[in-house]
Amino acid sequence: MICEQSRIRLALALRRYVAGRIDNDTLDEVEVDWRDRGAVAVKQAAWTLYDDTKSHYAKGRHKISRRDRRSIAKWIVFLHSRNEYLWPEYSFLQIVNWPMNILTFGWWERRKARRWQEFEEAGEFSAWPFIAMSDLEAATAKPRYFAGVGRSRRV
Repeated sequence: MICEQSRIRLALALRRYVAGRIDNDTLDEVEVDWRDRGAVAVKQAAWTLYDDTKSHYAKGRHKISRRDRRSIAKWIVFLHSRNEYLWPEYSFLQIVNWPMNILTFGWWERRKARRWQEFEEAGEFSAWPFIAMSDLEAATAKPRYFAGVGRSRRV
């Protein structure tokens, strides 16, 4: 299911956070419809961008790296697309659970690593949250907000 309002709200918040216009707490407060698996996955992935122990803007030492900006751009293109999220269930909200790792002699972390590997192999991970690079290319070929602007005229 796609909830367009959730996706638009999250895409706008991501753009504002990366531009340093809102803080991490404001981004974290954006609500998405839990039935839209794509919006939920992108919001969880966004959680990995910032330090949630204190409020800050994406400036200075918290500035978003170029590589992360490219990833976020893909997320925003996905959120503005009408593509369903086709990846298997996976929670990006992962923490290192040292007590559990010690109690299980490392099994806990090995299990998490195996689940991550299986997730990455479920599609073309370089296109995430799109399942395939062809879906990403199709969405970028027909941008939602610049539909009338030709590629040769863009700067």
